[in-house]
Parts: sequence; C-alpha cells; structure tokens
Amino acid sequence: MSKKTDEFEQAIANLINQYDYLPEILPSWMEKEGIIAGSKIIKAEQMGNSGEKTDVIVYLEGDSQPIKISAKLSSADYFGNWYGHIRLINEFGEKAFYKLVQSTTLWANKWKYSNTASIFVGVSINFGRRTGKTGEEFTDVFDYEDIVKVVAGYGEGDSIANCLMISDKIPDTLEELLVSLRPIDEDVIMLLSENFKVVYRPINPGTEGTNRGKNVYTKFQPYAALKEPTVINTLEELNKLGEYVELTEPNRLNHNHILDELENEYNIYIPRKS
Repeated sequence: MSKKTDEFEQAIANLINQYDYLPEILPSWMEKEGIIAGSKIIKAEQMGNSGEKTDVIVYLEGDSQPIKISAKLSSADYFGNWYGHIRLINEFGEKAFYKLVQSTTLWANKWKYSNTASIFVGVSINFGRRTGKTGEEFTDVFDYEDIVKVVAGYGEGDSIANCLMISDKIPDTLEELLVSLRPIDEDVIMLLSENFKVVYRPINPGTEGTNRGKNVYTKFQPYAALKEPTVINTLEELNKLGEYVELTEPNRLNHNHILDELENEYNIYIPRKS
C-alpha cells in the first residue's frame, strides 16, 4: 500500500469517527444492504494492508449491517495487485488460472519483439486500469462476475466490500461522504470495466529486485543448454535462445526461480539487481 493510499483510507475513517450517528435518511441501496438509518456509530477503522477488499469498515450498533468501503484514489492504477497462483485459483478457479496462463504466454511471445520491451524471463499480473500495450481487456479473459470479485472480493464477512468510493478528495461531512459511496452493482461495475484490464508485468531482472519474487503466468524456456556459462544482457540475445511457454500447473513459480534454473541447467546468466 502506498503512503498516499494509506493516508486516504485513514482520513475516511477519521471523518466518520467525528460522528455518533448515521443520518436519518440514507441512500436506498444502503437500506437494501441492511444498513439502518440513524444507527449509532460504534467506530470506523482502516482495515490496513490485509489484501482484502474492504479498506474502511464502519461498525454500527444493533441490527444494522456494517458499511464496508472499498476506497480507491481516482489516480490509482490497480484494483487487484500482484495476483499469485493460489490467490487467483481461490477467487476464480482453476479454469481461470489456465485461461490466464494461455493469454499471458501468447502476449509474452508477441511482446518480446516490441521495441520498448526490456529483457524478461516471466510475466506477473495485476488487474486494473492500463493504457498502452501491456494491458488486455479484462472481459477478453474473464467474465463479468470475475470483475465483481476483483472489486468487492468473494465470499462473506467483513473483508467483502459492499460499497465503493473513488475520489482524490475527502468530503467535508459524513452526509457528503455517504452520498459519494456507490453500491457495487452492475451499473457501477460496467462503468469501471470500461478501462478494466489484465495488466501484464514483465519484470526486468536488472532493474527490479523485490518484484522478482512475484508469481509468473508464463516462463522463458530455452531450446537447449549452452555449452558454457554465458552472460545475456539483452532481450534480443535471449530471444535467440528460446521462447515463452505455458505453465503446466499452478506452482508459485517466480522470476527468481526461472533465473536460477537458467543458470543451473542451461548456462544462461542474466544479471540481477542486488
């Protein structure tokens, strides 16, 4: 979580905690969610960097359901950051995993010839907004229901958001904040999906350190081992030695694993950022 995002979420909680009760009149969608007008506010708190979709939760007294806010800065690029194999399968199922593996591999074997591409041995993924050629329409890979999972989460409980706030400005009053909240329904999801993409993240080993530990959905596979250890510095050199292939199973494979394999089994050494 970025410092700006953290401050944004905490500011929302701080504003709500200035009030003791909800207004006597609420948007109709809140009533449908079981949020009761005039309820006493127990507390609002930031959920923190938990990986769940609720960023700020408002606990209410009595029979009222909590308000569970998924808060996004207008400038934020990602709705689902760094999806690993296990997380993706838990949320979307194995069929979606293999479909993503196939689309990522097809993309990688095209991207490797791009004039703007740097050397990479695998591709990680995010879900969110993207311009340029490193994004693919989310609906080309997944279904509408999957977009809901990315925005709101899946299952039940406090970690599953029931409303969305997209803004760069904190409202001045609780009433203004509640009006700015949007239900996570079909109209809102379809509006978001206009720029909703699968974001491909090819990691350059020489410039990125921590991101090399993220799971990949395709891997570079050499045609054969080199006769002696050889340093490969450019994507053009790497392209001559092999291609990107689909993973046969979910295995939490990451960029560092592939780099180790290239060194130990194929005599291909790609410099890494320490």
